[in-house]
Amino acid sequence: MGIESLNCQCCGAPLKIVSSTCECEYCGNINIIGGDAGKYINQLNRANKLRQQCEFDSAYSMYDAILSENTPSADILWSQALCEYGIEYVPDPVSSRYFPTLHRIKDINFLNSRCFTEALELADDEQKKQLNSAAEEIARIQEEYLNIASNEDPYDVFICYKETDTETGEMTEDVSLAEELYNELTGYGLKVFFARETLKEKLSIDYEPYIFAALKSAKAMAVIGTKAEYFTSVWVKNEWGRFLKLMEKNPEKMMFFACDNPEELPRAFASKQAQLLGNDRAIKNLAANIVKYLSGTLTKKSENRKPLLDQEEYDRIIAEKAKNYANSLYRTKYSEKERKLMQDLSDLSKTAMVTKKIYEKSFHIGSVLLLSFSFIHIFYAVSIIRHYNDDAYIWNHGIFGIVLTILLYGGLFVLFSSMVFLNYVTLNKADPEAENFMMLFRAGTFLLSVASLSYIVNYIFFPVSDTLTMFAVPILIFLFGFVRRKNRTFAENMRSFEKAESIKKSFRDLEDIAKQEFLEYDAKQLEELNPDFDVKAEIKDYHFDDVKPAVDEQIKKDIDFLYKMNDFMLDTPDLTKNRNMFTIIYGSTAILFSTISMVIILASRAFSIFADTFDINLCL
Repeated sequence: MGIESLNCQCCGAPLKIVSSTCECEYCGNINIIGGDAGKYINQLNRANKLRQQCEFDSAYSMYDAILSENTPSADILWSQALCEYGIEYVPDPVSSRYFPTLHRIKDINFLNSRCFTEALELADDEQKKQLNSAAEEIARIQEEYLNIASNEDPYDVFICYKETDTETGEMTEDVSLAEELYNELTGYGLKVFFARETLKEKLSIDYEPYIFAALKSAKAMAVIGTKAEYFTSVWVKNEWGRFLKLMEKNPEKMMFFACDNPEELPRAFASKQAQLLGNDRAIKNLAANIVKYLSGTLTKKSENRKPLLDQEEYDRIIAEKAKNYANSLYRTKYSEKERKLMQDLSDLSKTAMVTKKIYEKSFHIGSVLLLSFSFIHIFYAVSIIRHYNDDAYIWNHGIFGIVLTILLYGGLFVLFSSMVFLNYVTLNKADPEAENFMMLFRAGTFLLSVASLSYIVNYIFFPVSDTLTMFAVPILIFLFGFVRRKNRTFAENMRSFEKAESIKKSFRDLEDIAKQEFLEYDAKQLEELNPDFDVKAEIKDYHFDDVKPAVDEQIKKDIDFLYKMNDFMLDTPDLTKNRNMFTIIYGSTAILFSTISMVIILASRAFSIFADTFDINLCL
């Protein structure tokens, strides 16, 4: 770009410009360079110098002059944003890195300030990256300062004076006068901001939040100056200049002066009354006037006027209230709705979990019991060969009969209970434990009766009933393995997820509910302020932005909980594939065991027929 003499905005060192962003070789700060900077280098360097000397108002005016003569650019607007918030870059003694300090806190977030947002619009991509990075750091410090200021108790009076003479480096006469005034006012019981006393335990870089809080809350300011130049010194002017702007918004604020010659006062004080310091009782009189004003005994020209509440001030008020509102969301209608949805979702999650466990475990346990029946039946069949005589059937009066009966009906009981009994009781009864016991007792009694009946039938019609039972086992396994939709446990699991899906849609609507409720709260706050203020503000959608993160965080947690339900969903490809695989394995194994048993039984009957025909007594 050919610019060689532009100075760094942080340290003032000369820059070597190669692009629209330039890193200073001396302090490491990234400078934003406007495309037309070559036209106003001298003006820009002077303005930057003033800003570096904390002459923010003068610097701002010079930047304005540059803008009036040139096309608006990101670098000038960024510099104005720094002036607006009183940004001074101070070197860190340890790292030598320059970091920002704020000398003019404002309630509006730096990221939302007019000058910064306009600078961002005019910046190129690389400049935007650097501007956002620097602005976010300033906004973070601003938030810290505002948090400190919000915890300060309100002040009645702010004493403004010059501490040290610039030329001699010695303490000014104003210090003793300010201290006398401080003692007088505190003697009246007033809370007074006096830097020498109030900030004595604070670091200089940490002064601003306390100064900001005092300027905003104090109803009166006393400006003391024994010399004309003291009134216009950087920090004195910074304090009374800010207080004057606050007076424009709040007519209850009043400024008092103490000087040797009123003619030497700055032009801004021309119409204000001053206390002459030549009088021995000057400070006592000044204190009395301040106390009289604060006590309300002065004739008030604005007695019937209400203080102005503009949009900026109301935005700050509602932002503070929004923090408390966000912390008490659990007491809102939104929260009641959210808790109800979460309770419903929790119940559905438990249902899904229980049904999945019942569905999976009952199938495996029931199938294994039936397979055990088929396997042990092979040994029973072998025993028939050894005892082919009809009177010696072990099924009818031996240990095999007991074991096989338990395995057969145990397996059937587990499979049927998963389909009907356990699911019905666990999910639909008010007292699951008591109802479970009664249902299991009834089911057990019923199956015992069936077992007794089949014992008799088997004794009379063997081997017909035994044969049917053997081949019924694999059929039952395939039936319970492949038929899912008719299984009440499976169906209840699916219904849980259908209901959960509708709840997910309701969660999406929660933010709208929360926003509507907060805006109603917002309107109520504005209504409560109306009797005490001349309200020039209105409710804005962005007021909800301070509450939205807390709402979104809660909704995200709830939806994350909903997604965890998928772990209990039976109708997934992996679980279906797994279930089909086990069904085939169990069913095929049951067919194999049943076939082996029936071959052995048929062989035993053939031996029996052969023996009876030839009257041969076989002893195998």
